[in-house]
Amino acid sequence: MKNTKILALLTIMALSISSCIIDDDAQVFSEGPHVLLFPSSQVTGFFLNDNSDDYTFTVPLKITGGDGFPLDAELNATFEVDASSTAEQGVDFDLTNSSGSVIIEAGSTFANLPIVVHSGALDPDNPTTVVLNITGGTSTSSNEIVASGNKGKITITLQATCSSDLEGVYQLAVTSSSGGSNFHPMEVITEIEEGTYLTTQSGTWNAGVLNGGVREGFIFKEVCGKLIIEQQYLAGIYSNLLEGITVLGTVDPETGDLQMVYTIGFDDNTTFNTYTATYTKL
Repeated sequence: MKNTKILALLTIMALSISSCIIDDDAQVFSEGPHVLLFPSSQVTGFFLNDNSDDYTFTVPLKITGGDGFPLDAELNATFEVDASSTAEQGVDFDLTNSSGSVIIEAGSTFANLPIVVHSGALDPDNPTTVVLNITGGTSTSSNEIVASGNKGKITITLQATCSSDLEGVYQLAVTSSSGGSNFHPMEVITEIEEGTYLTTQSGTWNAGVLNGGVREGFIFKEVCGKLIIEQQYLAGIYSNLLEGITVLGTVDPETGDLQMVYTIGFDDNTTFNTYTATYTKL
């Protein structure tokens, strides 16, 4: 009986200690500051400069932390142009708010930070950059608002583009570094926005193999005769990453034929298959 009581006492003590450990490790949002950050550290804006138009380009700015809920009063987030920017303020771009601030409305967790880009000043072959730093923020709902230490800076590349007309039907011959190949006699390329296109197929797969995704093809952009394939998920949903190599794709000015080289693989895998695609205009 005595042993039973001792065992019971030890069990209760163990549960008590365990309970304390769980309480100590529990996340308490209200103990931390509200943190302002850019979700991405680098973005590229593409601007048609045929007519030297001005464009408003926005990047999202987000607030997180605190008690985990949006503030119940508006927040005035402040930022500055970093000295490392290669774009010239007043020539290549301007801030829409000269005070360098943007409002996150009450009940919201983000705002779009706008800049005005003067496309006529941009050089397609020498894109410039705007680097912005978050400097802080104020709100009547919180007296502790800080800029993120590792996500408080964003680099915006200002890429000028020319008029583009690549939409149409092509014959596609594609080969892979793994030894595979395929031929699609009626490959349709569709323009989904100015200078941005969607192919019908990706890699060396047959039509229909990737139809469980958002799309079977991939997205690319034309920048004055150069073809850029930005990193994207295969078919829009798979974890395989598809992106162009450092050597940009080309457009034959005489025939309209396209040549693109891209890779497909996993971000934790050092071996990616390389695909060489030739599109012959019909």
